[in-house]
Amino acid sequence: MIGRIGHTCFQAASLTAAAALLGLAGALPVAAEPVPVPATATLSAPGAQDQVDTFLTAYRNARLGTTEDATPAEVRDKYLTKDLNQALTTWATGHQGADPVFRAPNVPASWTLKPTGTDGSHFVVTEKWGDGTSADVAYTVRPGDLMITAIADPPATG
Repeated sequence: MIGRIGHTCFQAASLTAAAALLGLAGALPVAAEPVPVPATATLSAPGAQDQVDTFLTAYRNARLGTTEDATPAEVRDKYLTKDLNQALTTWATGHQGADPVFRAPNVPASWTLKPTGTDGSHFVVTEKWGDGTSADVAYTVRPGDLMITAIADPPATG
């Protein structure tokens, strides 16, 4: 056994030395050790990002009248918590002419989603309009049932 261990160590040392000579020191596999996930990594709760995108698509189609399946109010009822729905109605009364979901008077042409935080339930949606303007809106999804619990202007950074 001792000879075999020594032989294995010699092989590993030889491979490492050869790699160093060839400039490949970082290219050889190292003993399998767990790679820690940085504390700042963002992970998405399963289905949460898709749920926000599905909601936005259904809501946009309802607002544009391109679907007969649901009205904007019915889409909101399906994807948003009752408390959030009420809060959006209140928000709309103080922002005449602006849609409470899109936070604008018109419907965006497209959007992108970016997970934020580390719990996988927070996203920033960047809405984009045909004229090149964009706006960010923060979303929170409850992981258990994927209901959207918050839609708000994202906190200021800087």
